[in-house]
Amino acid sequence: MGLFGKLFGKDGGKTVCSPLKGTVIPLSQVEDPAFSQGIMGPGVGIEPAEGKLFAPADGEIAAVFPTGHAVGMRTKSGIELLIHIGIDTVQMNGDGFSARVKQGDHVKAGDLLVEFDCQKIIGAGFKTTTMVLASNAAELGEMSEPAAGRVDVMDPLYSFR
Repeated sequence: MGLFGKLFGKDGGKTVCSPLKGTVIPLSQVEDPAFSQGIMGPGVGIEPAEGKLFAPADGEIAAVFPTGHAVGMRTKSGIELLIHIGIDTVQMNGDGFSARVKQGDHVKAGDLLVEFDCQKIIGAGFKTTTMVLASNAAELGEMSEPAAGRVDVMDPLYSFR
């Protein structure tokens, strides 16, 4: 998709953008089989450069895990996203995570969803790899080749056509 398509939504809004700044890794390289095998849906892993997770699109928050380590949202274009901060971080019982949204909130792309302490996660023996998954991908069509390398907040990660 060209620049004008990105600016004016010529993909019908079916692009998933990065919810954080960091480095994209293929989902197959995520060190958790539930994610790396695509069981939770296709997508990417991102090694975060900072502990701030933003809304990757306009939409509604479908779920915020009580521990603050994961958020589910439905974008205005119908993509159901699961954004999971870290691997096995549920075991931290919310320590180091601060959700800024709750279920039912309507958010705009770029709104802050969760703040998290990368050093605390690493210090507790966990990975900060954050998965950005489309849980309803089967309904969305063919997924593009995901982005690779460094991304900034709101850079395109992948799209559906």
